[in-house]
Amino acid sequence: MARLARIVVPDLPHHATQRGNGRAKVFFTPEDYALHKTLLVEHCRAANVGIWAWCLMPNHVHLILTPADPERNCGDSAFIARPS
Repeated sequence: MARLARIVVPDLPHHATQRGNGRAKVFFTPEDYALHKTLLVEHCRAANVGIWAWCLMPNHVHLILTPADPERNCGDSAFIARPS
């Protein structure tokens, strides 16, 4: 069964999570954490998504994001997980 479409409300904080496949680790070195933060900031800035908070754990990430545009889904894996 397909997932329901996420509702994006502009200027309202959204809790987004990312988890490693099978709960596997996604960060292995301090440089991995730093790169993720750098890419997150760059792509949120480009998409006009505010970052309120983040918590980077070895096998998952929690984000509090505030989108300005309802057409840009801040929790969409195409936006966060596959930066160009």
